[in-house]
Amino acid sequence: MKSSSAVLLHKQNVGDDEHPFIVNLVDSPGHVDFTGEVESAMSVCDGALLVVDVGEGVRAQTVSVLRLAMDRGIQPVLVLNKMDRLFTEFKMEPLDAYRHITNILEQVNVIVGVRDLESIIRASENYADSVEDADAVGEDGGAAWSVDEDEETTTNTFSPANGNVAFASAIDGWAFRVENFASMYSKKFGLKREILVRSLWGDYYVNAKTRRIVHGADKLPKKAAPSAAKPMFVGFVLDNIWKIYESVQSNDPESMEKRRNIVEKLNLKVTDRDYRHRDGKIAVRAMMNSWLPAAKGLLDMVVEKLPSPVVAQRNRLGLLWPHSKPENAEGAEAWLRMKSAIENCDSSEGSPFIAFVAKMIQKPEDGSEPKIRQPKPREESKAAEELQTPDASVEPSAGPGTVEEQEFVAFTRVLSGSIKAADKLYVYGPRFQSGSDLGWSTAEVTKVVLLMGRDTNAVEKVSAGSVCGVEGLDNAVMKTATLSNIPPEQMLPLASRLGGSETTSDLVVRVALEPHTPLETERLQLGMKKLNQADPMVDTYVMETGELVLAVTGELHLERCLVDLRERFAKGVRFHVSEPIISFRETVSTTGPAVVATTANKQVSITLKARPIPTRVARNLDQETPRTRTLLGEAKSNDSQVSQPNELRKMRETLVEVFEGEEELFNTMKSRLWSSGPRSFGTNILLGPPKGCKFPCYSKGISTWRSLFFDYEPDECNSLNPTIANGIVAGFQHTTAAGPLCEEAMYGVCFSVEDIHIDDSVVGDGPDPYGPLSGQIISCVKEALRNTTMSSQPRLVEAPLRVEIQTTMDTLGSMYNVISKRRGRVVREEIKEGASIF
Repeated sequence: MKSSSAVLLHKQNVGDDEHPFIVNLVDSPGHVDFTGEVESAMSVCDGALLVVDVGEGVRAQTVSVLRLAMDRGIQPVLVLNKMDRLFTEFKMEPLDAYRHITNILEQVNVIVGVRDLESIIRASENYADSVEDADAVGEDGGAAWSVDEDEETTTNTFSPANGNVAFASAIDGWAFRVENFASMYSKKFGLKREILVRSLWGDYYVNAKTRRIVHGADKLPKKAAPSAAKPMFVGFVLDNIWKIYESVQSNDPESMEKRRNIVEKLNLKVTDRDYRHRDGKIAVRAMMNSWLPAAKGLLDMVVEKLPSPVVAQRNRLGLLWPHSKPENAEGAEAWLRMKSAIENCDSSEGSPFIAFVAKMIQKPEDGSEPKIRQPKPREESKAAEELQTPDASVEPSAGPGTVEEQEFVAFTRVLSGSIKAADKLYVYGPRFQSGSDLGWSTAEVTKVVLLMGRDTNAVEKVSAGSVCGVEGLDNAVMKTATLSNIPPEQMLPLASRLGGSETTSDLVVRVALEPHTPLETERLQLGMKKLNQADPMVDTYVMETGELVLAVTGELHLERCLVDLRERFAKGVRFHVSEPIISFRETVSTTGPAVVATTANKQVSITLKARPIPTRVARNLDQETPRTRTLLGEAKSNDSQVSQPNELRKMRETLVEVFEGEEELFNTMKSRLWSSGPRSFGTNILLGPPKGCKFPCYSKGISTWRSLFFDYEPDECNSLNPTIANGIVAGFQHTTAAGPLCEEAMYGVCFSVEDIHIDDSVVGDGPDPYGPLSGQIISCVKEALRNTTMSSQPRLVEAPLRVEIQTTMDTLGSMYNVISKRRGRVVREEIKEGASIF
């Protein structure tokens, strides 16, 4: 279950002429364990086809993927798939199916509406903050703003009348939009196509007596026929499709005659053998695919409703490339050049080359040669067969002890310029900062290929707006990177995930891998390294005890990774897999007593205390971790300056919302916040000493951290003793990374420095026999934080797994037994509309 890409050529009529369009299609799995593959796909796309099963409806993954697409500025269109299930499995009548589909559309539009409302509220708050004139604020304190019902408020809504909803059955090979039926009936009845597009969906009916289309069933005659009471979508669309499915339910002569009449009336190009086939699935697929081909229906919607690369990059420039104009002239010139190239999707000669690598894809085992069948001369085919004939005198060299070098293809989106083989490029990692000497390398492109599913096709050059594969970057790219021909001193890197967070899933399942013999340890480590490079949601590392650990998102993801290890990356290496280790977190449940930490030389005494952070606050801080990580790294590299003011503003606004109702803790953080952990970002907080402390301490690192969250300038007296302050922060980071209970990371704990006492009289003239003071502070602070944690009623926090289960009424009792054995709890239970499925 991995994302795969294919390049499609689609011809569509634009006016009176037929124009070709190139569509880069990226397919990603829908299972929640493979969210990383969805994020990688969205990093290179301008639009999204959201596929919803009409039988299951809107699921939790549907909500998360749709919100992720909108957060990244990606325009979505909706595909209601498995329409055949409504007839074959749920046995619905066309009118019931219409109501079921309407309900699903309403659920999807609720998600879009909530997201749009959040954007409007946020925009109004920003407007109110920017208004300096007091007259612009009304008596109720709200800003004087209004919402215009412009194009944006209507195009974001999914509706078949807008052309952004398609109805499909992938297994039967058909798909359509209301535009397809509007074109058919406009020729038959002589009506305008635009009128039929608007009226074929919704509460529109046909009044047969007056030959008019009316809105609302109340406008129909009271003695109207039952067929006239059907909405037009039912009578003109679903009834016809249902007749085709009814005709294949049996193979009697009457059904065969119905099939023949359907083929003749619709003028379908179907052979007698296909529509008379005794297998109804083959017959219905032949007729429906000839009448409403899926490829044309879906690709027409893609071309019409999704933006082109030029339009998409111009609209998403702030997400793709979040940089403000530098003040110096040289930097401003480089900034303007990059901005113009990305904004215009410039592929002209001399434009800078900028591309984003979303992930690394492993090649097929037999190399990168395409498996696509291509015609060859007879002599060449005969020579190829002779070369492929095995020679009995040559023994195969590959065996269980052979380690084959795995090569990768970089899954790349070209934003500007063009790329071809033999190009020498700069490779910028996700942690590269402008002007830094770290986080970048150089590489030479060996081949540029088009990705065609599992196969590749070598090409001479790929220009801006396209998705391609780049070979030769195995040693330069681990997971993601920015490619460019711009040198590091002028480069302004792309966003780490092109406008999105680094990840939306936690690696909660871990297993330890042990080679069968110690001699295979190195080869297993190499295989795990290759797996880490190929999968965007995998982490591999070696613990202090020497265990090789594989961290994944879920059970199905773990199964897939183990198969890749055995069959691809560590082929021939025997290893054992431990039982899954679920990650825990350590926390405290109450405020404990103060603990005094004293250095070994008795010079410094530090009083520390631990208390719990409210669960809601800790959960929201955890969600802000990716953004905090990015901004903190940039602030450290650029002398506390951040080039993404919008992201900084969003984080500060979120921080205020997070601490709503916890004003005391929030106000304390404003003046005493020192750090967060583990690894400088997380759900644990370190507070410095209060203002009344006799020996205040501060450091530049603490100043950078606090200024990230608050507009705060430290007092001059707080610049004393940076060694002590940095030592306390280091001890805090060590403790939160490995708690006292079972060496797991800590969660939702606030540690505060209550007092610091320094006694310089105990220090002699010679070297300190106990070592450097910084090391003594780290050791004593770490021990004191562990002691205060153990005195605050420590607890282990387990990650809950939320799942949605579908089951029939017959197995409902057994399902409850399984859930109770797993310590589960049923939050909500409801029956599916039109089916006996819970």
